[in-house]
Amino acid sequence: MGSDQNSNQSSQPSTQDNQGVLMNSIEFKLVLQQYYSSWVTITGKGNYTDFRKHVERCMRDVVKPMTSRAAMSSSGEGNWRDQLKAQFKGRGRQWIWVSKESVQPTIDRLAAEGFDTVDYERWIATQDNAWVRFTGPRSVEGKSVGAFELRLDGSKIDCPKMLHYIPVDQLDEENLNRMAGTPHSLGLEVDAPVLVADEPEVEATEEVAMKEEVTEEIIEESVEEEYVDAMDMMDDSDVDEELFDF
Repeated sequence: MGSDQNSNQSSQPSTQDNQGVLMNSIEFKLVLQQYYSSWVTITGKGNYTDFRKHVERCMRDVVKPMTSRAAMSSSGEGNWRDQLKAQFKGRGRQWIWVSKESVQPTIDRLAAEGFDTVDYERWIATQDNAWVRFTGPRSVEGKSVGAFELRLDGSKIDCPKMLHYIPVDQLDEENLNRMAGTPHSLGLEVDAPVLVADEPEVEATEEVAMKEEVTEEIIEESVEEEYVDAMDMMDDSDVDEELFDF
């Protein structure tokens, strides 16, 4: 029994041996050399450090998303969910900025489902980006995604049915644009100011007109009081009766 186990173990190469075979394979070295030659021809850079940084960027952009998908296998189903929850765990870490273009299809879908999106669309219209709030990991159409709420009625009101989905491989920390606070605390959920006619100015104009009318009446009364018939002021003795004889 023991000899059978030993024979099975010896017949199966270890993980370390497999990694060594992959790293030392002629095919891998040839591909790497050819890619390096092409990179030097295109960029004019032959420095080892520059090429290493370039390869690391390629691995981050191309290979890292594959590792996220590998974590979604049956053996690691809980890993990606736990990691995603931990990424957004903590006070003030749930809100992120997203592009308006990415969230517009979700807005259109929610509007078609009967949700009122008018206020939210008006709020984000004054900003460079839209905002969403993380609610949890989800599997949608066989894809692992992060579910984010579009709080159409304001950031203080939960909207568990108004969800926007972002693929897990797009939620790397370095790609997240986190908000410095909630939309409410940042003053983003503000209605457009309503223009009102300047009524005090109108009232003031009417008051001036009334004052002008009163002033005119006073002046007219003063003129009437000051007018005196000259004949009334003359004494009868001062009148030359001959002037009136015909």
